[in-house]
Amino acid sequence: MLIPFVIAAALAGPAFAAPTIDVYALPYPLVDEAGRQRRLADWRGRPTIVAMDHSTWSAVCSSTARRLRALQVAAERLDKKVEFVVIGLEPDKDTPASWARYRQERGIDGDNWHFLRASPADTPNVAASLGVNYRYEYGDLVLDLRILRVAPNGRIERALEGYATDTEAFLR
Repeated sequence: MLIPFVIAAALAGPAFAAPTIDVYALPYPLVDEAGRQRRLADWRGRPTIVAMDHSTWSAVCSSTARRLRALQVAAERLDKKVEFVVIGLEPDKDTPASWARYRQERGIDGDNWHFLRASPADTPNVAASLGVNYRYEYGDLVLDLRILRVAPNGRIERALEGYATDTEAFLR
């Protein structure tokens, strides 16, 4: 299947460029933390922050989770309504129970947060499509920090990579 590689090539531009893919059109079926079948198209029409993370703690704690939480705080300060869609990188471990722990341990209680997982076969394709690189080092999952701001029409408006980006500027 060449789709992830074509999409990954489109995402290889500058950090804040808007690639031409429609995130909401990605074909991968997902399951949410309540066990319901979902697709990214379910968020079409709403501004959405999309990221990939893992729900279990490891020796390498999640920079993505901290950054997402900072974006939620910035969105509240700016009075911006955004949805947060977090897709698991470890579908065998990213269960409804582990996502519930993730929420509790990180103080995430809003109904604008959605935790999903793809099948084990589709997870690498989802990651490639979104431009998320990950690997295992010494048994721990390590991923590059990449958070996408997706417009209501599915186009990527901004990509946050690293720590230099002002969270409020990312949301404006």
